[in-house]
Amino acid sequence: MGAKTHAYERRLQLKHFFEDRNTGQTRRTWCEMQVALPEKTVEGWVNDGKIRLMIGEDKDLKSSFLLSLDEASRFAKNLTMAIEDHEAEKAKLWRE
Repeated sequence: MGAKTHAYERRLQLKHFFEDRNTGQTRRTWCEMQVALPEKTVEGWVNDGKIRLMIGEDKDLKSSFLLSLDEASRFAKNLTMAIEDHEAEKAKLWRE
C-alpha cells in the first residue's frame, strides 16, 4: 500500500524582476509557498500538514524545501527577528 500524497494549495507567490547586468535583459526570480493542511487517517490519527517552499529563476525551479510545521515556525520567527534587527539598525543610522 503506497503512501498518500498531500494535496498542496498555493498560499503565496513572490516575484522579483531585475535587469541582468551581463545581458541587459529583464530576469525574474520567484519564491512560492504551498500548504498541505493536516489530515485525519482512516484509523483516526491526525497527521501534520506540510509547507513547501520553492525557489526558482524565470520558469525554472531551482530548489524546493519541504518543511514540517516546527521547521516552518522556526523559519518564520527567524525571518521576523531579521526584519526587526534590520529596522532597528536602519532607525539607528537615521538618528546619527
